[in-house]
Amino acid sequence: MTSRRLHVSMSPHVHGGVTVSRLMSQTMLALAPAAVVGIYYFGWGAVKNLVVAVLVAVAAEAAMQRIMKRRISVCDGHAALIGLLLALMFPPGLPWWGVALGAVVAIVLGKQIYGGLGNNPFNPAAVGWIVMSVAYPNYMALYYAPQAGGASFLQSPIIEQIPLTVVRGDLSELLSYPWWKLFIGYQAGGVGEVCIAALLLGGIYLIAKGVISWHAPVGAILSATVFTLLCNSINPEVFAGPSFHLLTGGLVFSAFFLVTDKGTTPVTRQGKLLAGVMVGALTILIRYWGGYPDGVFFAVLLTNAITPLLDRIRPAVYGRVKKVA
Repeated sequence: MTSRRLHVSMSPHVHGGVTVSRLMSQTMLALAPAAVVGIYYFGWGAVKNLVVAVLVAVAAEAAMQRIMKRRISVCDGHAALIGLLLALMFPPGLPWWGVALGAVVAIVLGKQIYGGLGNNPFNPAAVGWIVMSVAYPNYMALYYAPQAGGASFLQSPIIEQIPLTVVRGDLSELLSYPWWKLFIGYQAGGVGEVCIAALLLGGIYLIAKGVISWHAPVGAILSATVFTLLCNSINPEVFAGPSFHLLTGGLVFSAFFLVTDKGTTPVTRQGKLLAGVMVGALTILIRYWGGYPDGVFFAVLLTNAITPLLDRIRPAVYGRVKKVA
């Protein structure tokens, strides 16, 4: 009699109906409000970022997969999402070749050399931004002053420093940035980072749809709030308070769209929460004492580096027989 053997493959064993392309399309839909606001305020600079970054990212992924003799999978939308994220992170004044180079770096050095989707240890969009920021700091500082409505398309753009740089040099400049203007995005910054209202709308949509969990975003925002509140209470003449740091820079953008990246975020709830806490704390640490006015993307990469350690935080395993003496 031939014995029957049961072969059990790797999980998941039951497909939930969620595909990569569906997750990518939902994330891009969540980013749409921030992209629309960026176009409204920054005009052709924002349009240039979006078109160049997405097209070059998709082309770079197809080329790399062809060179490395892998199945071309650009239709899953992941390369397009990386390009969209980069376009929203970059300043609107960055030349088109800089946008294109950042997209190539993100795809090649941030994703494909590790084996493609799911194998990359670092967030590709953050890799692209950091390489460009280190290599071309002057071009990466070409932020525009926001211009409402058609003025952003009809008038010449005006170069302006981001609020984090201005306030870092003179804390009294805080009075120049009312919280409600920062909340609706009327500030210089990355194309898709400026409008906190649009980012919150997109983040809540992703949580409601089950695309991401609340743990990493809440951890990042809460830790940044506690850190800045503590420093501000110790010396309010040196350190800006929580509201300013939450409403400026890329912290909220990263909390919802970078820290929650499926390939680089921890798998457990505890790990995701700790990853968010680390990103928030490291961001404020760099903003207060580091060499960059906004260190959130460096914080994301540093947290990605310890994700394997955070994945070791797991619930207790039940069903094992305890050893007795």
